[in-house]
Amino acid sequence: MLLASTEESQGACLDTGAQRTVIGKPQADAYLASIGKDIQLDKSKHPRRFRLGGSDYDTVGAVSIRFPVANHYFLPLTVDVITLNMPFPLGLDTLDFHRMYVNNVTNHLVCVNDGVAVPLVRKFCHIYLAWGFEVLYTFPKLQHIHKNFYHAKPERLFSLIRRAKDKQATPETLRQLEDVTEACDVCQRLSKEPSCFRIAIPEEDIRFNRRVMADVMTLEKTSVLHIGDRDTLFSAAIFLRDTVSCMSVWKAILR
Repeated sequence: MLLASTEESQGACLDTGAQRTVIGKPQADAYLASIGKDIQLDKSKHPRRFRLGGSDYDTVGAVSIRFPVANHYFLPLTVDVITLNMPFPLGLDTLDFHRMYVNNVTNHLVCVNDGVAVPLVRKFCHIYLAWGFEVLYTFPKLQHIHKNFYHAKPERLFSLIRRAKDKQATPETLRQLEDVTEACDVCQRLSKEPSCFRIAIPEEDIRFNRRVMADVMTLEKTSVLHIGDRDTLFSAAIFLRDTVSCMSVWKAILR
């Protein structure tokens, strides 16, 4: 029987071959304490009975655990809790559902869906995934925030989070908000079409460059010639190589 420390969270044990994911209450309490939450278990939606070491253990509650699969990206897991002093074995049900497997040769947890490999550590004669316990946003939470603020643009929503002085607001949060917007069906259907060049076609015969409008401007001490066709409204710009003069403008037009 595996025993776990009751003082600090050890992470997830990945080489037990357990069929279902479960966690002992001492490790569940240690996890909640490490992230600064009250040590109070949630009610299990599907209570089960687990048989370990020849004894049966009933579910006494559930705990929500953020399981990291990439940098600043977590899988939200709801894990049943039993009273036995044991680590947090990640069962085959979770590994199969999220398409993950353990490579004991390279000591990595390979996530097929995300195309990443999370490094593992060996301790207590087993393979563990240990991670920090900073409180970060998960993708489902960002989706919930996105919908509650009426599908606001990523930049505006990120600015609002930063104004609230939320420590979780990192540059990675902005990137995830952009991913949420791209995955949102409402935002994609109501988004504006990409802008494109528009020209006007007069009713009479078209004579390109019959009348042109020219303007010379300065950008960072460099002269720029901007020319527009009066009939089609098509425009173009070019940098002037020489000083501004009639000859330099005429040479630029002939290019």
